[in-house]
Amino acid sequence: MKLWQSGGQQQQHSYYDKSGTITTGGTAQLLLPQSKSRSHLAIANNSTGVLMVQIGIAGATAVLTGKVVTSVTVGDAGFGFLVPPQVLFLGGGNSNDPASQGAAMPDWPAPTNAATGNATIANGTISAITLSNGGAGYLVAPYVAIIADRTDPTGVGTASATIGLPVGANGGSIFWNGTVCPTDAISIWGATTGQAFSCKWMT
Repeated sequence: MKLWQSGGQQQQHSYYDKSGTITTGGTAQLLLPQSKSRSHLAIANNSTGVLMVQIGIAGATAVLTGKVVTSVTVGDAGFGFLVPPQVLFLGGGNSNDPASQGAAMPDWPAPTNAATGNATIANGTISAITLSNGGAGYLVAPYVAIIADRTDPTGVGTASATIGLPVGANGGSIFWNGTVCPTDAISIWGATTGQAFSCKWMT
């Protein structure tokens, strides 16, 4: 099942299955915990209603005052956290580099003095993100990345009717294979109890 020469043809590559149903309609549930590696992942909808899949943690929003991050609003508190996730402030431009103006995406430059912060969890959810340094020199609000700790397999964002990737009814699917495949924890949401899905992956 692996791409030719990508994993060696003399090794056994098992194909795993976590297919099931929505246990409580309208409530997100953990589909897959964080993995050390995945080379293939396929999720299909075997029901008549749309399903939503959230990979990792939906971000938070940084608020700027002048050129400094002054607060962070948590957009998705997630669930299942055992360890506070890491918080990174990415992009945001640099007032010394006019070419980076408008750079709110994570792969754009950040100021030399970038913001830093920490997440706090309570009852398995993110209760707050506290700034330890607001940074300086931002042109636009940076992208706030929330990344589950590698020792925490179950912390994940909350899929909902408005959060996640939609998987269309009656055979709709999402699929990764080859050189790119997410290893984050994954949650799934469906409006109706009993909606069926299939989930298969390879490490």
